[in-house]
Amino acid sequence: PTGAGDSAVAGLLSGLVEGLSWPDRLARAVALSAATVRAEAAGEYDRATYEELLPKIEVTDAPAAA
Repeated sequence: PTGAGDSAVAGLLSGLVEGLSWPDRLARAVALSAATVRAEAAGEYDRATYEELLPKIEVTDAPAAA
């Protein structure tokens, strides 16, 4: 029960409210989810992990299906 899914939704929604692009919202959701898993308690997130991961996440288009 780490709440990683809830954190992903929070990342997407906060990015939407802030007017971030879709790739930036996805990157935020991924970083926040990972940071939540690394937290010591459910309902929290590890800020250092979030700040470390966010600039490293690259959102790209998926290749077209054959």
